[in-house]
Amino acid sequence: MKMQDLCEHLDVVQKKIGYWFDNEDLLLQAFTRSSYSSQYGGENNEVLEFLGDRVLDFYVVKIIADRFGFVKSQSDYYDEENDLDEYCIVAHKNEAAFTELKKQIVSNETLAKTIDKLGLFKYMYLGDTDLENPKFKDNLIKVKADLFEAILGAVAIDSDWNQDELQNVVEYMLQIDDFLEDVDTEEPRPSKFQLENAVTTLKELSEKGRCSIPEYDQSEEQVLMNDGSLMWECTCYIRSWAMKHTAYATSKKEAKRYAAYLVLCDFYGLPDEFAEEDNE
Repeated sequence: MKMQDLCEHLDVVQKKIGYWFDNEDLLLQAFTRSSYSSQYGGENNEVLEFLGDRVLDFYVVKIIADRFGFVKSQSDYYDEENDLDEYCIVAHKNEAAFTELKKQIVSNETLAKTIDKLGLFKYMYLGDTDLENPKFKDNLIKVKADLFEAILGAVAIDSDWNQDELQNVVEYMLQIDDFLEDVDTEEPRPSKFQLENAVTTLKELSEKGRCSIPEYDQSEEQVLMNDGSLMWECTCYIRSWAMKHTAYATSKKEAKRYAAYLVLCDFYGLPDEFAEEDNE
């Protein structure tokens, strides 16, 4: 690749990274390898790379927390009497899953691909010890990743650690939405609100005095449905909540579960996960 003088392309580079420098010498330093500074003098990008590495980690974690974090009281499933206002990351993802996502985003491979996509490597200042080293090409991924981090370090110093500017550069350069678009943000329903546990949950709520004893009225024979099928019918009634729901299923046990589940959904304002299936 033919290298180009960054001084002649400062506007192009600043547009690519989404930030305009007050002190353009910092941008030049970010693109300067130690091999060049050792040969020609001046500063290299190693300190800026050290700073940018910390900036990158912080803002990737912050972006994940902003997108997928919540306090439990914001959850549809919040139980005011039993839950604490604990902070969570989207419940179906545990710490390990987000750790892996973060590692993918900040990996040398990802950063190097970003530098290639933005076409920034050709503006680096390289000394003869790099250019004449046959093994230098084997280390290009690390060199490009260091450049990415050095740019962030330069932005940090130039902006006086302006949080909005730093986060914007991280998001702009990485196109971070591409990494996050496949993360499922739907919070899984806690086990106590799931169909298979509905009867037990109502029983436990009544034992704690939070509702009256559930009353179930089950059909003695199967009921003929509009589509010609035969189903068992069950009605669940909670007097203290003034709530009654009737459900139909292929077994008495499932009909009872579904009726209890519908009452729970109604009382807690939760969607019936099976409504679409029933309507199809």
